[in-house]
Amino acid sequence: MKNTFSLLFILNIIALTSCTNGQPEETLVYSNDFEGSSLVQKEFGSINYAYNTSEKWFKFDGNTVLGRFGLGGIIIELKDLPTHDYFIVEYDFYVHDNWEGNGLRGNGEDVLIFNVDNTSIYFSSIINSKCIDQNCDTVQSFPDVIKSRTNPENANVTNPNLPGVCYWKGEIGGSKKFHIKELIPHSSVSSNITIGADIKDAGSDLCFKSWSVDNIKVTTVRVIDL
Repeated sequence: MKNTFSLLFILNIIALTSCTNGQPEETLVYSNDFEGSSLVQKEFGSINYAYNTSEKWFKFDGNTVLGRFGLGGIIIELKDLPTHDYFIVEYDFYVHDNWEGNGLRGNGEDVLIFNVDNTSIYFSSIINSKCIDQNCDTVQSFPDVIKSRTNPENANVTNPNLPGVCYWKGEIGGSKKFHIKELIPHSSVSSNITIGADIKDAGSDLCFKSWSVDNIKVTTVRVIDL
């Protein structure tokens, strides 16, 4: 189930608290844009590629991104975290080529998976039919939990105008970017953050559909009491 805490609501609480009890303390505990080792924050965490064969990178939209992947995901393993009350987790999630949302061919849904420890933040279908607005006949559940609500293609999309990489190589709308940013109650000294997907019939070469991720950041937030 998607986290029921509203990011805006909790940010307002923190803002109110900061006015009365002092500023919240934020610590960047993991950051990776996959452009070079000097830009990787590894003090508190690392990526486990247990669900994939190895690390992969490729150039997309002028940046180096992590991927492409099919079924499975990555786990960001964090430990020895500073005292905190919340996580801010953000990243760019790219869907490439023909994602089928709510199962257009009857073979099940193509789903984004985002978990923090045992809490499911997103388990949401995404569709990509190369439509670049919200006036399409196609639907998805994102940003809601799958089967709980139907939303139009491109709901909460950051950029629908990116080129496809294989099945729709070079075609505008063939890839889409979603910027994920969630504030999540959390206080443990360690955590496993899973970013992944359950996509159907991608093919062994991942040409029909795939996904990638970039600009991962995890920030702890501590509310300071005076």
